[in-house]
Amino acid sequence: MHFKNAPLYAAVAAAVVTMTQSNLALAQDNSQMELEEVVVTGSRNLKPRTVSDSPVPVDVLNSEEFNSLGNTADITDNLKALVPSYTATPATGDGSAFIRPTSLRGMAPDQTLVLVNGKRRHRASLLQFFAPAAGNGAHGVDIGMIPSIGLKSVEVLRDGAAAQYGSDAIAGVMNFRMKDASEGGTVMVQYGEFFEGEQSTKVGANFGFAVGDRGFVNLTGEFYENDGLSRGDQRPDAQALIDAGAQGVGSDAVFGDAPFTQSWGRPESDGYRLFFNSGFGVGDEGEIYAFGNYAETEGRYRFFYRSPTHGTMEQFRDEFGYDGPLNQTGYTPYLDGDQTDYSLVGGWRGNFANDMTYDFSVGYGKNELDYYLNNSTNPDLGLGSDGEPIQRGFDTGDLEQEELNFNADFGKALTDSLFLGFGAEWREETYTIIAGEPNSYFGQGVSGMRGTAPQDAGEFDRDNWAIYGDIEHDITDNWLMQYALRYEDFSDFGDTTNGKIATRYRFADDFTIRGAVSTGFHAPTPAQANVRSTITTFDGTTGLQVEEGLVPPTSPQALASGGAPLTEEKSTNYSLGFTWDIGENTTLTVDGYFIEVDDRIYRTGDIAQPDGTSISFFTNALDVEHTGLDLVLTNDLYWDDSTSTTFTFAYNHNEIEVVDQSLVNGIQPVSDSLVEDIENNYPEDRLVFTANTRFLDNWWFMFRANWWGSHYDERGTIDGEPGSRSKEIGDLWYVDLELGWDITENWNVTLGGSNVFDEYPDEIGDDGPYANRVSVGLPYPRRTVTNYEGGSWYLRASYNF
Repeated sequence: MHFKNAPLYAAVAAAVVTMTQSNLALAQDNSQMELEEVVVTGSRNLKPRTVSDSPVPVDVLNSEEFNSLGNTADITDNLKALVPSYTATPATGDGSAFIRPTSLRGMAPDQTLVLVNGKRRHRASLLQFFAPAAGNGAHGVDIGMIPSIGLKSVEVLRDGAAAQYGSDAIAGVMNFRMKDASEGGTVMVQYGEFFEGEQSTKVGANFGFAVGDRGFVNLTGEFYENDGLSRGDQRPDAQALIDAGAQGVGSDAVFGDAPFTQSWGRPESDGYRLFFNSGFGVGDEGEIYAFGNYAETEGRYRFFYRSPTHGTMEQFRDEFGYDGPLNQTGYTPYLDGDQTDYSLVGGWRGNFANDMTYDFSVGYGKNELDYYLNNSTNPDLGLGSDGEPIQRGFDTGDLEQEELNFNADFGKALTDSLFLGFGAEWREETYTIIAGEPNSYFGQGVSGMRGTAPQDAGEFDRDNWAIYGDIEHDITDNWLMQYALRYEDFSDFGDTTNGKIATRYRFADDFTIRGAVSTGFHAPTPAQANVRSTITTFDGTTGLQVEEGLVPPTSPQALASGGAPLTEEKSTNYSLGFTWDIGENTTLTVDGYFIEVDDRIYRTGDIAQPDGTSISFFTNALDVEHTGLDLVLTNDLYWDDSTSTTFTFAYNHNEIEVVDQSLVNGIQPVSDSLVEDIENNYPEDRLVFTANTRFLDNWWFMFRANWWGSHYDERGTIDGEPGSRSKEIGDLWYVDLELGWDITENWNVTLGGSNVFDEYPDEIGDDGPYANRVSVGLPYPRRTVTNYEGGSWYLRASYNF
């Protein structure tokens, strides 16, 4: 497709019904602030398709725009700042502090399929127990392991695509294209500082090398270090101790925010991310390719404060006669989460003698999350010879996710107007829970995150195979039809068949209507089907610490309480929209959607047991509907021969409604308050406005405004009694700025600011009718997608060669 001076943020629609995992491509000139040509191949057919040729929408972000942001924890924040329908909440607790919960169109993290270079990316090792309600219990991908400097482009498909890709492609597909240049590269150094003083540094490099006449190797390395943020207030109970003369309260702070006894904000993190991408010509028509990553990251997150009146301290005093300094200060545990992530994908693609295309590939990926809880206690261990708790640091156990994929894809043009694509896939997933050290689960276990006991540990796997086919048919020059069908069989829950029909009709050269209907699914993961653990949480009404037992849905306890083996989540997607080229330099796309998801997997509430304990388990609990609208308007404005501005306005409206529940022994598995949170925690309206201006040949200026509509805090209920009512969080604007200068052909420097007006979401105090967290030192809504980090500035220098 050909666009004269198309904007960096192009709302490009791909012919996704037959989108392949091997040849989705974006051709662009990254040395310009405008694109001379955008090419998206959205089918196994190598025939390029234009915006008006495409039946479903895709957002295409090139690397320059994607990286026009500083002081981010990882690329999750980059996507959040650019794609209105994509959200990510702040670090929320336990593993969710290190693998962030995300959402596309208000859905769960595992309802969006993630690809790298068109190949399925392996999941993270974490089940999201502390995600926002809409994503709780999900098992998705951690895109934070991908180095931003190695990205060539990112494509976000906003439509169901399970008939092409299989499980998870309900909300859409995100494809991360890695750089494939065979020469040149970039070295980048960035330093940033928040207005509150915390620092952030990142160093990255990308190099391309030619190998022979038809080969390349492209290497990326990224190293970063982020200080932990502290955006809360002192807890009243801790302040009372200080006022009473207690010495050392908060001295165990690890983010430099003493005497605060509890820290609220982004965790401390550091690590490195490596990636390689390569291809080598074989014969006249073939290519052998390989790519993969290796990353090691470390994070640190501070837990809830244990005051001298906490149950663990009372037990030390009552059972062991403890009279040490913790009686005056209390203590705050903090969790270290170390991730190791690696993958390797290799394949062979090309054309047979009869012009049929082929792509054989195998991919392997693994993610490991290791926990170590510091500065805590297990009171059942007693005291040491020095009169202090016998142990303060605990290995509480590890998590692993491992995946192996085999694919064979084929394509053949049957006539000039008819193309057939087909293929087969086999995949195995293995989820492993590794026990912690014995002292971490002895008795009641370590306070804050009881270690995994041997009976809760184990290795759980399943495999599946699929066959699929699709047809692309140009009925006339103006009318395109696409059909896709996929059959998939899983070793644990059975088989599923999904299909898709999509069409576009060009009424004029500048106006096209498009639409699609499809079915999709998310298969229950081995983790969701087998996880067993004890969760430490806090009751939403009383605020007291609660221990909950999570058991597999097929365990005897769960079956006796109404549990059943998990089945797949099922979806039906409907979309209808249009594309309109308004003049030479303006494009408008509008797409409405309606998505029905049945049997959404969710964790039950506490179910009382005869022995007085309680259990919970995953079950196919909810039927949910998502209704929305995406609008993208782009315009190029030329002020004079040396000055031009690209404007982008992107807007999303999304409504969520839980329409039904599948009862468990006659009881709702999900409480009314959680249903209310699923429907109201995310804003229904979101927009991003961006203006990129180039001037004086070697300068550029970026202005970006992000707006979030009003939404409700998860704590309390909307119509609750005074003191337990959910606070409505008002709408909010964040403004980002960048000023860049190309000093020479090779050197450039950028000065930028994120949230330059230092805006924060509404505070929730204890002087009104609203449920709040003032007692634990947090004045803001804990899981708001707007975050409560505040403003920052950064300076970035790059050398390009």
